[in-house]
Amino acid sequence: MKQAIIVFLSSTLKTLAGALIVGGLAYILGESFIIWSFAGFLGQFVVFYLYNSYLQYKAAKTIKENQLKELEILSRITFTINCAACKEPNQVVINANDENQFVCGVCNAKNAAYITAEAALVTTPIATKL
Repeated sequence: MKQAIIVFLSSTLKTLAGALIVGGLAYILGESFIIWSFAGFLGQFVVFYLYNSYLQYKAAKTIKENQLKELEILSRITFTINCAACKEPNQVVINANDENQFVCGVCNAKNAAYITAEAALVTTPIATKL
């Protein structure tokens, strides 16, 4: 909490210093110090609001892209599948979101891998220590 107050006061002082610099430059050029200081103060809020909005958009976009990459990686599994023609094993990447066809590395036959689901009975061990 104390650290947050220090950061807030530091940021406020920097914002006021920037506004006073804008007002001072305007005063040197013959303009109103108070009006340009206030404009500099509000201008910093507008600029940093827009910049912060851009950073939030960019971060959200990066998070979504990373999630999509993770889903793509998780949807791919490598299996050893025997060729339907020559019965030789082949390493095949199975994608859960796609038709899974492969060409046998031995006989060049075109194969398709089908994903099936089976039910298995969940059991509990009778004893864990022997």
